[in-house]
Amino acid sequence: MTTLILQHKQSGLSLTQSLGLVFSTLQLWLDKSRQRQQLAQLDARQLSDLGLDRDRVKMEVAKPFWQ
Repeated sequence: MTTLILQHKQSGLSLTQSLGLVFSTLQLWLDKSRQRQQLAQLDARQLSDLGLDRDRVKMEVAKPFWQ
């Protein structure tokens, strides 16, 4: 919490804006995680339709949620 407050004061953002940025970031991470889970469930034909191969999908799915 201290870090957030210090960054808040330095950035010039309001508390509402800072919390909005935190919420947006958390939502983005959750969306990426869900999309990767769905991608991992696609079969070879579906991946081919998207122009992807299984190796590329494995690399994507292995990424941490924040990337």
